[in-house]
Amino acid sequence: MPIAHRLLHRKDEEEERFPFEVLACTSCGLPQIAKPIDPNILYRQFNYNFSSWKPEPHQADELDTIAQFTKHHSVFEIGCNDGLFMDKLRERGAKVLVGVEPNPVSGKIARERGIHVYSDMVSPTLCRDAVRHNGQFDLVIARQVLEHIVDFENFFECVKLALRDDGLLFIDVPDFAPGSAVGDLSVLWEEHVSYFTEPTLLALLARHGFEAVSVKKYNFSGGTLAVAARRAATEVSAPLASTGVGERFGQRAREYGARLRPALERLRDNGMQIAIYGAGCRACTFTNAHELAELIELSIDDQKERQGLFLPGTRIPIKPPEELRGKSAPLVCLLAVNQENEAQVSARLRESLKRPLHIVSIFAPSDIWRELDQLEATSGHRNG
Repeated sequence: MPIAHRLLHRKDEEEERFPFEVLACTSCGLPQIAKPIDPNILYRQFNYNFSSWKPEPHQADELDTIAQFTKHHSVFEIGCNDGLFMDKLRERGAKVLVGVEPNPVSGKIARERGIHVYSDMVSPTLCRDAVRHNGQFDLVIARQVLEHIVDFENFFECVKLALRDDGLLFIDVPDFAPGSAVGDLSVLWEEHVSYFTEPTLLALLARHGFEAVSVKKYNFSGGTLAVAARRAATEVSAPLASTGVGERFGQRAREYGARLRPALERLRDNGMQIAIYGAGCRACTFTNAHELAELIELSIDDQKERQGLFLPGTRIPIKPPEELRGKSAPLVCLLAVNQENEAQVSARLRESLKRPLHIVSIFAPSDIWRELDQLEATSGHRNG
């Protein structure tokens, strides 16, 4: 697979590809990438991914959850991005704000918000320095970070150094459960080393001496799992591992692709234009894993920074929404946006396009199999 965030500037541009094999542990049930890409390769080019660019409808509830368990006067955030979440905590009374963010561009934005930011990867040495200057923290946060971590031992050593004995650890990760149940390949991403469900995350916390005081799930970005935890007074029993996760996921994904490609081929041969709305990392994984390069004519994306570039691997051109207007041929639009945005994008397409239009949701937690049934019916074929 190519690196999903590394959009191409030319259709004939050379690009690196890397093996992408995910294995599920038979002891704890956690799926992980077998051979993660070297971070020095993966992150050597800036990824335009700011917190403030992506609406977070669940953010207020996460802030409320944190407030239930700590006054959070002092906050240490691992992977603070542009500092938006800590800025919200400051509005709710936080006084000491320290972040860790190796991305120099987003880290600069966080500093402009008045947050002290370490421009490095988190390490025990860094955490000791933060504690030396600020004392241990009431709250340690890692939102959309733990799934990127290769070394859990290092991560939890850092947490224990930074966090007061009675402090709160708040972790927010993508929830693998909705996508894995239906074989949605778009939930896999080379930056995500681990793929958590509630049992596997609670088991990881238990192994490192933490016990959950709150567990919540949100319909955000394909599914999000948020856990607030404290140091356990006694040994915590880890939940039992799920079995057969990889086999079920792989089988469902293969079945989906085996039906999707012929349906799109029939539609294309019948003169329908095929586009995918969205040029994010999930769209890249989806189009590459299902080998759709020759079937999708273009990708539509609202973000100006992506327009005029090409999706990695498939080299599908990325165009602005206006590209779909002024044409009369029927359009099939694969909706590569997260479920919380689907209704808005669908309404905008129906209002702006004066041509026959069939919209297909392709990401979980939407019912992607029902959507596939409808696509096959549109193509003149219904499965089985």
